[in-house]
Amino acid sequence: MKALLYIALFMSAQVDVDQVRSLFTVAHEDKAANEKLLEFTDGYTLDYKPVIYAYHAAAIMTMANHISWPGTKLSYFSEGKEKLEKVVKAYPDNVEIRYIRFAVQYGSPTFLGYRSDLDVDRNFVLEHLDAADLPAEQVLLIKATVNQK
Repeated sequence: MKALLYIALFMSAQVDVDQVRSLFTVAHEDKAANEKLLEFTDGYTLDYKPVIYAYHAAAIMTMANHISWPGTKLSYFSEGKEKLEKVVKAYPDNVEIRYIRFAVQYGSPTFLGYRSDLDVDRNFVLEHLDAADLPAEQVLLIKATVNQK
């Protein structure tokens, strides 16, 4: 009986990946969505659910869009960038993680100097996207995003 309770608690604590993906698409322009994304993805680690960890790193970075103080903006951006680069380095063949980095870099101001992997990530994602285990609607969204230029 205790085992069933633990399983039920564990399952209820799982994040809804589709909701995380949905929040990510608007987090850069919607502070409430960004905060919700941070909340939903908090507690995941590089080794436990690295894709969710990557979304969390991106959410930290995009919080800079919703803050007016320059020092705080840079702090959010730098913290998220460090985490995102760690997860990309640990899982370089993960299409969704590379897409997340592409999307963040694409939306980053050029003066931050964080756009150096755009072409590499775009090419990698387009080359491997059809073989990735992702829902069809996510594949379409990713294709539309990486085909922007």
